[in-house]
Order: sequence, then C-alpha cells, then structure tokens
Amino acid sequence: MATKKKIISEKEKFLNWKILLIIAVCFIAFIPSLKNDFVNWDDIVYIMNNDMITTFSWLNLQKMFSSFFMGNYHPLILLSFSFDFHLFQFDAHGYHVHNLVLHMINTFLVYMFFFNLMKKNINVSATIALLFAIHPMHVESVAWVSERKDLLYTAYFMLSLIAYLRYLNKGKSSFYFLSLLFFIFSLLSKAQAVTLPLVLFLSDYLLSRKFEWKNLLEKIPFLVLSLIFGITAVFAQKANGFLNPLDIPVYQSLFYAPYGVCIYLFKFVLPVYQTAVYIYPTTLAGEVPFYIYFSPIILIFVAIAIWKTWKNTRYITFGLLFFLTTILPVLQFLPVGPAVVSERYTYIPYLGLAAIVAILFWEKIPAMEVRWRNIFKAGASLLILILIILTWNRNLVWRDSVTLWTDVMEKNPRCISAYINRAFIFNEQKQYDEALQDCTDGLKIDSTNFTLYKNRGIAYGIIGKHGLALSDYSSAIKYNPNDYDSYLYRGILLTDKFAKHDSAISDFKKYLSHSPDNLNATFNLIVANYNKGSFDSARVYCLKVIALDPGNAQARQLLETIDKLKP
Repeated sequence: MATKKKIISEKEKFLNWKILLIIAVCFIAFIPSLKNDFVNWDDIVYIMNNDMITTFSWLNLQKMFSSFFMGNYHPLILLSFSFDFHLFQFDAHGYHVHNLVLHMINTFLVYMFFFNLMKKNINVSATIALLFAIHPMHVESVAWVSERKDLLYTAYFMLSLIAYLRYLNKGKSSFYFLSLLFFIFSLLSKAQAVTLPLVLFLSDYLLSRKFEWKNLLEKIPFLVLSLIFGITAVFAQKANGFLNPLDIPVYQSLFYAPYGVCIYLFKFVLPVYQTAVYIYPTTLAGEVPFYIYFSPIILIFVAIAIWKTWKNTRYITFGLLFFLTTILPVLQFLPVGPAVVSERYTYIPYLGLAAIVAILFWEKIPAMEVRWRNIFKAGASLLILILIILTWNRNLVWRDSVTLWTDVMEKNPRCISAYINRAFIFNEQKQYDEALQDCTDGLKIDSTNFTLYKNRGIAYGIIGKHGLALSDYSSAIKYNPNDYDSYLYRGILLTDKFAKHDSAISDFKKYLSHSPDNLNATFNLIVANYNKGSFDSARVYCLKVIALDPGNAQARQLLETIDKLKP
C-alpha cells in the first residue's frame, strides 16, 4: 500500500508542475500585451465613452441586462469593464492584466476539461492546453481589450463542461445544475457559447455513452437556452445594422462560409500573415474569385474523415466535429460584419484540432525508435518555440492604434476601415499631414466613403485650408445625407470662416433634428444667429443652453450682451 501511495503522490506532483510550467510559458508569450494601449476599434465605445461602466448603480445594472450594446447582448462583459474602471479608470495596463489573467485561467480550465475527458492522460491534456495557451491566432482575443468577450465566455464554457463531466462521473444532480448555471453565465458573456450543447453530445460520444432518451432529455434545458440566446443574438446584430452589412447574396455566403473553414484550418497549421481584418476576397472588378467556389471541397474531405473515423478512431471524429460545431455560428452563412473570417473566433474551436494533434503525437511517439523519437520531440520543441515567438511578435502589433492599422494596411491594402481608423488617430495625435495622406489614399480605393471625406475635412480645417475642408464636408454629406457630424462641422466653418450664417443655421438645425439636446450645436446656433443679427433667435437658444447646462458661463454672458442690445 505504501508503494501505491508514493506513486500517486508523484503523479500529482508531476501534474501540478506541468500545468504551472504551461501557465508560465503562456505568461511569457503574452508579456508584450501588458504594455499595450487601448485601440480605436471598439475600445473607445466599450471603455473610453461608455457611461454605463463609469458609475456602478442599479440604473446602469438594469441597462446592462436589458439592452443590446454594439450589436451584442453580453451584460457580464459590461459588468467586467465596470469592475476594471473602478480599479484602473482609463489606465489600459490594468485591463490588459485582467485579460491575460483570464487567458491563463482558461488555459488551466482547458487542461482540467481534457484531463477528465481523456481518462486523466496528463501528456495529451497538457499538450492541448499548451497549444491553446500560445497559439498566435489567440492573440486577438487576449491583446484586444474589447475581446474580453472571448475570455469570459470561455471561462464559463469550460467550467460548464467540467461540471458536466463531474456530473457524469459522480451522478450528482448538483453538478448538472452547476453546469447549467455556468452555461447561462457563458451565454451572458458571448452568444458564441450557444454551441455548448453540441459539445456535450460530443463528450458523450467520446466517452462511448449510449444515446438514450435520458441522455437526450438532460440536454434539453441547454438546447432551449441556446435557441433563446441564439435568436437574441440575431436580433441584436440586426438592430445595430451588423447583419449582412455588405449585402452579400445568399448563394455567395454558401461558398464564403466553407472558404472560412479553409482559412481557419490553414492558420491553425501555419499561423502566418495574420491580420486584424480579413476582408472578403474579390477581383478588381468586384466579382467573387473563382477559387471561392471550390472551397466546399474541403468540407467534403472533412466529412469523409469523420465518416472513416466514426467508430474506430473516435478522437479524430471528436476533434473535427468539435472544431466545426463551435465555429459554425461564425462561418458567415449568415454574414455578420465586414470580415469573412476573424482570428478571435478560433479561441475555443481550435481546441478540437489541438486535441487531434496532441493525441496523434503521444500515440505515435512510443512506437518510434529512440533516435527518431528524440528527433520528433526536438522538432516539436522547436515548433513550440516558434509559436511562442510568433505570439510574442503578434502582441507587439496590438501595441496601439497606429501599429494595429499599419499592420492591417500592409496585409490588406484595400481595407477601407484601416485608412479610416488610422486617419482618425492621426488627427487625434495632431499628425495632420499623415491623416490627410491616409484619407486621400483611402479615397482612391473608395471615392464615395463619407467618413474619409469627414476625417480629411477635419484635418484641412485645423491646418487652415478652410475651402478644402468645406468641400470635403459637403462631399461627406453628399454621399451620406445622414452623416450629422458633417453638418455640425460644416456649420461651424460656414459661420466662423465664411460668414454664411443662414447656411450655417440650416446645418445646425439639421444636426439638432438628430440630437436635439446637443450643447455644442445649440451654442453654435446662438453664435450664428448673433452674428447674423437675429438677436431674438439667439436669445431663445441661449435660454435653451442655460436650461440644459445651468452653469454655462458663455451662454449667460451672451444672454446679458443680447439683453443690453435690445431697446
């Protein structure tokens, strides 16, 4: 008995040492992310300009749980950012620390899930966790603060799966309900969690659990929740205009979706030439490239692999189906957003592919001769080192907005959003020549992009080229009559630089039809009417500004001046 206890003790020690080493390697690979700033890609909306997270109140809590935000329903993410804000305010370092800690926790949870699923096979579980921890395609989920969604939903996703396996092992209903609770938390973090019931079925399959009515019935609450949150996610995307924004025909989506599978499979094996935005591939004439129509062939090969391995090599079937089912909701059969694939979507799905690699590796190693075994292990170690280096370098790309969008422009020279976002940052940093260049280059690609005209107009206005600024604001309005900011900017320019007060008043009123209580537009209406000599109208708007902002000294001073001018 004493010998047996000693063996168990050594296994436990080895287990703890192994996972701690993996988490340490994970930390090292992602160290550069801790020095990163926020980026002007959702971070501004989620954190910098989000009143819901700045004050922890019952009203804000109600808003988080009762409304859509940025085309999503994920109240726990907003709650997470509120927690960060009260600790770090607008210090990006704290948010990045939180993200990395969550990624390391997820690495441990991945290990625990597969450790229990794979009959406590330490080597296989550790290899899966290691690939998950350091894969370069996961950098976007960790280094981008706004993608806290991936990290949090995965934590609850894995906890739900672990609790489910405990339920199967112990037979206690408490673990079942705990699994259901964690699933709800995962759904409240990101809609991609709707795939969890399918993973439960796959876990049953790998464990050779019989398909019986009892086993089906226990999945029904999970399936019902998936249906409810899945429908909610579609409505959220539609309400914010994110559903098929490029108006891609249905028949083309049927080919772009399997093309996405090809990209994800390729990037798992060769995570190179990464980019934050994968635009839909088109020809110079704007047509779908011919190779897109051949992409379904990959699905045929995957289907054959699943059919061939269904009975005798279950782990390959499990891995392939795990990958396909968890990535299915984001395969653009129903196009969401302007990108054909996104690296963040691989955060959980790649676990299926990692499981295949890990099991094959540790299955083949013992059968090799010692010499080849050592060569194979050396090659695997070199591959791990390469992945760590790629992940480290990819984190550097997310350092700030300029480095991010510069990288996107290098990889996708026709990506309009990169020109828009970098020009915006250059304007913010008072690098107006660079902003002008980005806007001009972007307009060569899309001469009707109103945002580029607006950003260029801002830069021209600041450097004193008022005529060019006026022309650009007018172009922005021409191509998007609902671009209300351009009405405001053009109105200010018309009254301040060109003394065209009637036109300016018209622009300000147009803006106020959209935002009736905007102080800036209302105050500029005072100025335009005052300069025009319409003192009665100027007085009315002075009173409106004072009603909106009783402490506004400028409005009170103008009101006194106007009252003195009246007979």
